[in-house]
Amino acid sequence: MAQAAENHQYSLIINDQNYATEDPVLTGRDILAIANFRPASDFTTVVFAGQGTQAIGLDETYEIADTLPPQFRVFKGDRLFRAVLNEREIVWGEKAISAADLRIIGDFSDDQDLYFDSDGDRVIEDDEVLSLRRDGVERFRSGDPHDQTVDIILNGEITAVEKGRLSFSELAKLAFPKLFGRDLICFTVSFTRGPKRRREGVLLEGDKIRIVEGMVFNVSATDKS
Repeated sequence: MAQAAENHQYSLIINDQNYATEDPVLTGRDILAIANFRPASDFTTVVFAGQGTQAIGLDETYEIADTLPPQFRVFKGDRLFRAVLNEREIVWGEKAISAADLRIIGDFSDDQDLYFDSDGDRVIEDDEVLSLRRDGVERFRSGDPHDQTVDIILNGEITAVEKGRLSFSELAKLAFPKLFGRDLICFTVSFTRGPKRRREGVLLEGDKIRIVEGMVFNVSATDKS
């Protein structure tokens, strides 16, 4: 590892777990050691970079910038698959990749759909897992949705909303338009059947969440007086 500035901590994400290091310049071997993947020769590391991914060899270096923490994915073995996302190369260590990972890699806005170019330009659902070919390259892209709305279930009623995100306040206003904005009214918002990385939970004031087809919301209003 390179000489680090004293006491400075650099953040990084490895397989969705947060780590810190005092060294801004790491080899692939260093990254594996930080997350306790041993022996290093049994694993392959890729980094999410430039809306694509790149493989990092054991003795190749990666420099961490003082911006957002870099994201790394570690795979067992040395077999690599390739795909193209919006004309950016993706290198992947498994024969399948999820739509959720493609969205993270591509850093798409929530109101964009994901399309499978290699399969007739069809829309990819949020919870899909897509096969990659050992020979040849699958092609994916993002773009404006063909359908601009999705149906959610709000307090038992089917409601059409625009694709993208909804906030706590927007959901409260949709559910109780006559009560929303009153000082003594308190709202609670819970949901199920959400996006793959957050299937269910509770929204707090100020929170937003990506909306998917068939998502279920329960909103209640309480008078604090």
